[in-house]
Amino acid sequence: MKVFINPGHALGGSPDPGAVNPETGLRECDVAMTVGSLAGKYLEAAGVTVRLLQSENLAGESPGYPCVTQEANLWLADVFVSIHCNAARDAGTARGAETYCYWEASEAGQLASCIQRQVYDTQHAIDAGFPDRGVKEEPSFAVLRATYMPAVLVEIGFIDHPADAWLMANHADDIARAVARGVTDFEQILL
Repeated sequence: MKVFINPGHALGGSPDPGAVNPETGLRECDVAMTVGSLAGKYLEAAGVTVRLLQSENLAGESPGYPCVTQEANLWLADVFVSIHCNAARDAGTARGAETYCYWEASEAGQLASCIQRQVYDTQHAIDAGFPDRGVKEEPSFAVLRATYMPAVLVEIGFIDHPADAWLMANHADDIARAVARGVTDFEQILL
């Protein structure tokens, strides 16, 4: 299996670091890269071939950067996973993980369910107040719309919520293992 991992937002945070925790300065681009890199290593240890790309160019809108969806499509990835951190309009008012796919009644929906279950279960085991926001359809997301393989966008939690940000800062390895387990759970469904 070939898995393309896209840690959200720009490499190094320039020009767009994504969401930022207003109290600690924790940046989405850094959390996404940490979780994505670790998940990739766990997947490789399980015999999966991994490619990782963090870029500001998702589907051709920023030609000065490598195009994420084009690279995934040309590489002929079997699975695409984009990793992000959510933020609420009113900072600190929402929390929990959610996973997006183009269409829930598809292989992408199955992949989203596998990853969501693992990411939620892992964080809920550490913090019993961590909620499951479920799997959601979102055909407007470029990484879900412009990829040819089952693709998901995982929001691992709300970076602007103190408890979720604490999980991201202190349990990135656990979250990465959960993402990797979700992908291998999906692989087992395909076999």
